[in-house]
Amino acid sequence: MLINELRDINFIIFPDWSNLETAIAEDLINVLRTLFTHPARQDITLLIDSQSLSDELQDNANSLLFETVLKLSLEEAVSEDLNVGLTSQLTTQEWSVIKSLINFRIPINNEDSYIIQQQEIAQIPICDLSEICQQTVYETARLESWQRWGDYFADRESPENAIQYYSKYLSICPHQIDYYLKLSDVLCKTGQLQAAIQTLQNGISNCSQAQELYFWLIIRLKQSHKYLEARNFAQQATDQFPENYIFKMLSHLMLPEIYHTPQEIDTYRAWYQHGLEKLTQEITLNSPDEQKKALIGISHHTNFFLAYQGKNDVLLQQQYGQLVHQIMAANYPQWVQVRPIPSISNNRRIKIGYLSYFLCGWSGTVLFLNWLKYADNQKFEIYSYHIGHQFDAATQLFQSYSTKFYHLPHNLEQVCQQVIDDRLDVLIFPELGMDATTLCIAALRLAPIQCMAWGQPVTSGLPTIDYFLSSELMEPINGQDHYTESLVRLPGVGISYPAIKVDVVRRKRLFFGLREDAIVYISSQAAYKYLPQHDYIYAEIARQVPNAQFMFLRSGISQERLKQTFAAVGLDSLDYCVFSPVLPREEYFDLLSLADIYLDTLDWAGGNTTLDAIATHLPIVTCPGEFMRGRHSYGFLQAIGVTETIADDAWQYIKIAVRLAVDLDWRYSIREALKLSINVLFDNPTATQNLEAFLKQAIAE
Repeated sequence: MLINELRDINFIIFPDWSNLETAIAEDLINVLRTLFTHPARQDITLLIDSQSLSDELQDNANSLLFETVLKLSLEEAVSEDLNVGLTSQLTTQEWSVIKSLINFRIPINNEDSYIIQQQEIAQIPICDLSEICQQTVYETARLESWQRWGDYFADRESPENAIQYYSKYLSICPHQIDYYLKLSDVLCKTGQLQAAIQTLQNGISNCSQAQELYFWLIIRLKQSHKYLEARNFAQQATDQFPENYIFKMLSHLMLPEIYHTPQEIDTYRAWYQHGLEKLTQEITLNSPDEQKKALIGISHHTNFFLAYQGKNDVLLQQQYGQLVHQIMAANYPQWVQVRPIPSISNNRRIKIGYLSYFLCGWSGTVLFLNWLKYADNQKFEIYSYHIGHQFDAATQLFQSYSTKFYHLPHNLEQVCQQVIDDRLDVLIFPELGMDATTLCIAALRLAPIQCMAWGQPVTSGLPTIDYFLSSELMEPINGQDHYTESLVRLPGVGISYPAIKVDVVRRKRLFFGLREDAIVYISSQAAYKYLPQHDYIYAEIARQVPNAQFMFLRSGISQERLKQTFAAVGLDSLDYCVFSPVLPREEYFDLLSLADIYLDTLDWAGGNTTLDAIATHLPIVTCPGEFMRGRHSYGFLQAIGVTETIADDAWQYIKIAVRLAVDLDWRYSIREALKLSINVLFDNPTATQNLEAFLKQAIAE
């Protein structure tokens, strides 16, 4: 019995095949006669369990079923609309899926008593033959099946079928909140954002008090770049549910991912600043209920997109950090007290903890993997706390490099207590600002010394973070002005990246939609790293390099903005720009190897992407920004001494990009210089030794 033979309503019987065939045939006749006359037989499948039978006995069972149907056909009781079949022998996985889609077990006289007593079978609802044709039984089973089929297809990435079943279910049961959310989620995953929004709006019309529908409608509006609508609806939700702190956070602090003009950045920043001030003034934490609601609110918000406006965020981050600390202190007063460093005798190793939602294959933490790999195990113990759900090959490396490793997803209090129990000397957060729960934890005092690294290279603003672990080559002279933490300028770039293996190129340019004769510029950043004031750079390069092609990864920069910018100089952006989704790693490195020049983003430079480009010896054009987050590539190139492609300003950036296109000898010399210099950046234990030297000094002081 295959899964595609099941229908909206599925019954099953469990014959005892050790009984006489005549007894089993009598049971089959009784069940089939009833189902053949069922008014909804076209929607029904009857499964006859035969999993325990050998191939030979399966043939006997098939013969018995055929003879039974033939007998009923002589009585004119047979309907071709009904679907009947033996289960035959199924794998554990097949049986698990089929079992989840069965509505009822029909008891029969000659039933396998051993099988029906098993827990998984006993949980299947029972429907006697006398009840089968009742309308209420049919309607209940049909609705339940639509739910199950919807979930089945959603889990197996068959969105069209999932949408069909969820929609059918909601047409009959319009007050089922979970299924508006499920349908919206499937629509969103298939790129049907407007339909997802409409689904949530329908849900709110029928379930006006369902706050989760309001929340997801705000998120979906934001994802579809309808920022003003999202902001206005968040305010409506705040007015309707004034005690919901999540809606307050969204209405006051929500920011776009993409801006159309520099003026738009200023407008949203002013709104954000006003909203933060208002939020800070309005907060009340006088009761446990108020404290809990505020905690839920900050647990659902990050300031992630604030840092992508290209401004100095230290004052706004400090104001928000104080708010988060205030709320966390109100909820967990036992975890905000100063923690003295235990005495370190000659035989006690220093305990360093790493805590993140992203101790996995995520760019902002893989940067620091070698801090753990090259730790001096004679002097340091490494404790890792992975609080996210993803567990992959990188997670396994974090685990293998740790003295103790904990995977504690979705449990803030358990994580905090574990850190306390481990009595760390130093707690390091590889990133702060990507994940709300991590930021909440960092707002507590769980270790005597607490540091953050530059997985998200902007100050946390938290009074509980003592040091920002940065790089002497990436920080500007006035770097301390950008942090509430004490700035630590670790020597060089401060890290050593895991070695990158670059395989032989297997694909050609045509595979990626690129011309063989083009000068290919690649830029592989997320859309929010491209600020509108820098769009003209690509159009100006194209104006001077007629055979240029720009490959933007992850769909990259706004295509609408590029179209306008290229048109301003009399060019069509479609003649020059190619856009690609995220590529598998093997394909991505083929693309890097096939490209001619890597264009770094201004104001927020590449980190992992720049290191990938260096590993493939791809010339990198960069222009260091005002803040550390705009100076990663600058630092990497300074470290290896390949500085010719570092620009002082945007116009020199353009000049370098054009020269690399037309001066083949110079481009070749840059590639050769990159080949000779990369050992400084990859798998070099010196970075860890520098970190450990600082930590020992901080503990001693």
